[in-house]
Amino acid sequence: MSSATRPLPTDVTLSAPRETGDEARVLVIAARPDSSGLAAAEVLAERVGGAAAHSGDAELGTKAGRAAQVIVLDPSSLRAKMTRDRAFSAPAGAAARRDLLNRLAPFQDRVRWMTRPAAA
Repeated sequence: MSSATRPLPTDVTLSAPRETGDEARVLVIAARPDSSGLAAAEVLAERVGGAAAHSGDAELGTKAGRAAQVIVLDPSSLRAKMTRDRAFSAPAGAAARRDLLNRLAPFQDRVRWMTRPAAA
């Protein structure tokens, strides 16, 4: 008996980036709420053709509401120390993670959490 295979929850497959109005189709949010988190989000946002933000952004709800897809970067401390991928170099604390979960709850159907780089 065979079972259907599903992609890993961290795999990100996007079609060609498209803009809808003046908002990005994809919003990359770092769970870490500071400039280090924003820098990490900008690395992945550049790869997928989207916009970047961090979890402390005051306009986060508005930005997430306008995006077609939201990707949250949330590497563990160990992964951040071991990776060479700059997008996964800024781990968040538990309080920041909980706050972000609450803020993104209305958009959960469009949110994907990434804890590690997608498999090649």
